[in-house]
Amino acid sequence: MLRLRTTLPGLALGLALAAPAAAQEVRIAVQCPPVPACSDWVYAEDFATALRDGGMEATVFAGASLGKDPEIVDQLSQGLLQFGVTNFVMIAQVDPRILGFLAPYVFEDSAQFFRATQETDSPLLDGIRENMEAQGVMIAGLPGLGGQMGLFNDTKDVATVEDLSDLRLRAIDGNQVKLFEAWGTQGVVVDMPEFAGAVQQGIVDGYFNPPAVPLIFKHTEFLTHFTDLKAGTPFRAALMSADWYEGLSDEEKATVDAAVETANAKNREWTYAAEEAEIGALEAAGVTVTVPTDEALAEFKRRSQEAWDDLMPEGSVAEMQALADASKE
Repeated sequence: MLRLRTTLPGLALGLALAAPAAAQEVRIAVQCPPVPACSDWVYAEDFATALRDGGMEATVFAGASLGKDPEIVDQLSQGLLQFGVTNFVMIAQVDPRILGFLAPYVFEDSAQFFRATQETDSPLLDGIRENMEAQGVMIAGLPGLGGQMGLFNDTKDVATVEDLSDLRLRAIDGNQVKLFEAWGTQGVVVDMPEFAGAVQQGIVDGYFNPPAVPLIFKHTEFLTHFTDLKAGTPFRAALMSADWYEGLSDEEKATVDAAVETANAKNREWTYAAEEAEIGALEAAGVTVTVPTDEALAEFKRRSQEAWDDLMPEGSVAEMQALADASKE
């Protein structure tokens, strides 16, 4: 959870009294290494390049060199860091309604997701932004992470929900366990750093993730089966310090706004390209790709919708459905 903005760490006091915002280098933090497969780093570099083109200094700090996600968000909220790309869970700690954007089958495809988050008038998203700004953090964008969510396992091809009955899937939390139960299978909460060991020990057989994850972490060495469920667009959180932004001149704000727009637009195209390339990359790594029939996908969708009340905060399902309807072509 974010610390209150009034609880400034003593260690940071010197930084807080540093040069005015206009004179500061824009520091941009990302967790992943500087590799083209990581959307965080690509987004950050696109943002930094656009800032430099507008006459501002900017540097990307990759590989969690400025801290892990909670530390990054704390620094943003207190004006000690200008920009960061983090896990969307950092928003969920302030406003869990953001979880609805990842619930399976809320949006038909990534294009609809981007229309909902970048083009459609959304009281829901506006409310989430306001709650984040109250913590000193602005949402600059929800960058795509690549292809849509699907199932990976180390045992067999999965073409229907019935095929899942004898598998156990790694879950990120108790709510995702309920999703897997709706699919007729078991979920076990396992932290990501422990996932490979959990597979080796037979605790879990796979996970529900976008194609980029096993490619980045080399899980394709043992996750040899992928089911292309097209069950939601994975995304990250591009966050900006409200204190820093408000301290900029009008000209600098315009430069930052334009850089954010550029980074979001380029990420949109990067996501579409990643969707096209990742399936081939999985196959090249020896992964068998299964595309369920329309009938089988309809059953996954029906069961997923039954779990929406567990995956989203109480009362927010109707809001998400309204946004999804408004963002259809």
